[in-house]
Amino acid sequence: MSTPRYFVPHAASPAEPVPCDAAEVVHVVDAFRLEPAYLGESEWFVCTDVVGQLQLIPGSDRARLPASVQAQLAHHEVAAGRPPRRLAATELFFFSAEMVEHPADAEGFNDPVYLYGTLTGPWPGNAVTRVPGQLTVSRGDVLAGFAHGAQDAFHYVKDAESRDAPSAYHALLPGDRAEQLAQGRGLVLTYPAVPAELQAHNVANGAQVANVLHAVLAQLQEDARANKGPQAIAALDLPVASRAMAIAELELKGFEVKGDIAIPRPTKGGLVGKLAGWLQSEEVRVPREAPLSEFLELARRVLPLLPGWPTETERTLRAHVLAGSLSPGASTPRMTPPRAPPRDAPLPPRLPTPPARSSDWMNDFLDAHARTGAAKPRLTPMKSQPAARPAAKPTAPPSSSKASWQSDFAASPSARPALKQQEKAPVTPGKKPDWMNDFED
Repeated sequence: MSTPRYFVPHAASPAEPVPCDAAEVVHVVDAFRLEPAYLGESEWFVCTDVVGQLQLIPGSDRARLPASVQAQLAHHEVAAGRPPRRLAATELFFFSAEMVEHPADAEGFNDPVYLYGTLTGPWPGNAVTRVPGQLTVSRGDVLAGFAHGAQDAFHYVKDAESRDAPSAYHALLPGDRAEQLAQGRGLVLTYPAVPAELQAHNVANGAQVANVLHAVLAQLQEDARANKGPQAIAALDLPVASRAMAIAELELKGFEVKGDIAIPRPTKGGLVGKLAGWLQSEEVRVPREAPLSEFLELARRVLPLLPGWPTETERTLRAHVLAGSLSPGASTPRMTPPRAPPRDAPLPPRLPTPPARSSDWMNDFLDAHARTGAAKPRLTPMKSQPAARPAAKPTAPPSSSKASWQSDFAASPSARPALKQQEKAPVTPGKKPDWMNDFED
């Protein structure tokens, strides 16, 4: 597998072939047009399979996608209200980020960060493979990637479990030098991974992106305060992505949280213990919680304050992202809902779900970066969530008032009830048919 310059494959993990099959995906995370068109195909969908691995599906295979995936695409296209963005590239890589390492005691300000996950590519190509490893980029690259990519996030249907409309965010990151990027090579589309247990309805990764942006901004603020960096960064009112996790971290450090104030917990009883706690450290105010939109705005405000920003690499990278437009001579596409298969049509057989891959390989990279006596790096894992979604309510058994074909649009194939033939209820003149209630619900 030919990988970008700034990606280091895990030495003990062999590259695996990627059999991209439209019938085997369960969610969409991105949609774009590739220029120049590859083999006459310009539209592409980035999807995930049953274990969350990325697959790239051409637009010509849209009719082969499961009905639930077609429904996600239809909703996104209508919600976006504009054609998908265009990427001018001759080579693309897709990276599913599982953890971010923020090195401590770095000498610079816009320091490198290490992203661990699985790289898929190169695309277009006849031998697309995936391999786990480490992608090295700068702090500014991370902030700019998500800040610029937010406007093209993939929109999902809002449900009762979501405070905001759920979306899948991406970041276009540089995997190579500016001269290679100028030729359309080494571009890495990065998608923070979502835990498997939270992929029932979609693969919205807003919580993961907020955690990553908070960690990068916190490191920049610490360096600005310690090394007399930009005062505007040092004085930022930096919130947290999850107040509950911030409280848990303070309690692990020996603080007792009372309201908005965290007080050092005495290590010994009596007056001596209280005096020791007062002398050890001062009370800390628990930071407020903020949504992802505020972290994206903070990233946009901080980027111009980074020394030498934008870099030549950044300018070259962003030049490959073009606004969406209709093809010359093409008419406005007509949105039509996806058609479900007949009620008596059997679902296509699915491949057995492969076991989840272990993340132990990341320790090899972490151990290689460790230095005796150095401060420990900050880690931002994607597998943990600030606040897990409540468990989905059990699905009621099909009845005569709920059409069985509606189960084809269920988010999880494993949760789909078996299809069976149902008798049609007689329609009374002047009475609304029962199937219309399915859309009103």
